Amino acid sequence: MKSLQAKVTVLATVVTALLIGLAGLLMLVSQRAEIATQTADSSRVHYMCSSTRCVPLQKNATAATPGVLVRYASTEVRPALSLWPFGGSGETRSQQIGEGPHRGDEDARSIASQAQEQLNRSTLSLLGVLASITALVSVTVLAATSRVLRPVETMRAEVAEINEHNLTRRVPVPSSDNEITRLAATLNETLDRVHRGVEDTRRFVADASHELRSPLAALRAELEIALSHPHLADWPTVVKSALEDAERLQELTTDLLLLARLDADAPDKQDTVDLTAIARREVSRRALVTLEADDQVLVPGRRAQLSRLLGNLLDNAERHAGTAVTVRLSGGPSATLEVIDDGPGIPEADRERVFDRFTRLDEARTRAAGGAGLGLAIARRIATRHHGTLEATDAEGFRGIRFVATIPTGIPQPRKATALEQRVGDDVWQFLNGSIVPAHGHIPEPRPVEVPELDWDLIFGEHQPVHA
Repeated sequence: MKSLQAKVTVLATVVTALLIGLAGLLMLVSQRAEIATQTADSSRVHYMCSSTRCVPLQKNATAATPGVLVRYASTEVRPALSLWPFGGSGETRSQQIGEGPHRGDEDARSIASQAQEQLNRSTLSLLGVLASITALVSVTVLAATSRVLRPVETMRAEVAEINEHNLTRRVPVPSSDNEITRLAATLNETLDRVHRGVEDTRRFVADASHELRSPLAALRAELEIALSHPHLADWPTVVKSALEDAERLQELTTDLLLLARLDADAPDKQDTVDLTAIARREVSRRALVTLEADDQVLVPGRRAQLSRLLGNLLDNAERHAGTAVTVRLSGGPSATLEVIDDGPGIPEADRERVFDRFTRLDEARTRAAGGAGLGLAIARRIATRHHGTLEATDAEGFRGIRFVATIPTGIPQPRKATALEQRVGDDVWQFLNGSIVPAHGHIPEPRPVEVPELDWDLIFGEHQPVHA
């Protein structure tokens, strides 16, 4: 039995039949006791007896005294009634109780048979009523479940018609506000997410194919031209140009592999990462970038991914900056990382679109100025993987753009260093000269700076870099 409607109907019918049957049984037991009592009362005869004979007493009638010394006695017929209504009433047994003369067997059997027939009629009538009630409940439950499950069946049929070529269809939402309505709304929201996911995947594959096709076509054209005229080709220039195209292909495939791994949502090993150290390391490699950071901002996450997030933001800022790029890092319940440039900025209508994959604004569509359009998408995905956010907002004091990334710390932040504590070198020098003794009473030992190890598996996958 696979139909939920049939299961609910059968269950309701069985439960109703059991409850009504129990109530009917109690009613029949009470009815049998009542009929037996009525039969005994109606068959009771009172006698006035002497030592030799008994004279029956009748209501409103005169009876002759059978002797000088008399006593009163009575006799009644008590039938043994059966609740089974389909047996013969002539076989009903009875018992005569009393001290007076007993009736004849035929008379007692007749009285018991009449009582059994009365009980049988009551039993059949009650069974008919109970059967009618059970049938009515069954039909009512069947109709109610059919009406309740009709929208579910409609939604099932609609979802069965949806396939990968037609993801725009949606299930009908009933007008009433109940569980079925919420189920339909949830199904439509799920279908919307599936539709967006499939469309994003199709667009991603198409864009990736287009981005891979361009450098491959350029590389093939350069090599074919050089091979067609080998004596006229400038082979060092050809090899250099081919190497540039190969490097662009390598960067693009690395970004695509990283995006695929980030989208897989595989559980990563969480480490305690010092964002300040990452920021100082990235800023030290760039000329136009200045850093304003708190000391030791700790967040849980992956060092290589967070370094990639800041690196992508700085690459984008340097590509569009005019004269300066500023990085600000502050701690707290959430670490806030800001990358600000004084470039042309991003129109407000495009500030969310720049985080889409393979999205490049019109002024950044050249091979020299613009990348593949994956840097900001990777940065936001890394922020999301670390339970944070990445947004583009107006720059304060700049005419460019400000990218703000927030990463929950989940770690108590250390107290900021004071001006005296920051000048540890001066304290040590004065202590050695004998001019001042630090309050802590010992010379602070310099702590080695931890150099983060690159996560080559994340960057290159299974292909390790070749070191010269």
